[in-house]
Amino acid sequence: MGRSEVSTSVVKWREVLSNRVSITIRRYIDHMKFAPYVIVSFITLSFFFWFYCVSLYIWLYVLYANA
Repeated sequence: MGRSEVSTSVVKWREVLSNRVSITIRRYIDHMKFAPYVIVSFITLSFFFWFYCVSLYIWLYVLYANA
């Protein structure tokens, strides 16, 4: 194995490692961008669920209070 073959394999190894690091960082950033959407969706759905439960409770209370 000559010196040029060793340097070529080192360059290839660095490129592979660099690509893996780039992919890992890109995935991490994508998850960071996705997290706020999940949080906002959870809060919104929680609000609508709470509103539905309160509305149902009031409707049933009025329905059975007049009976």
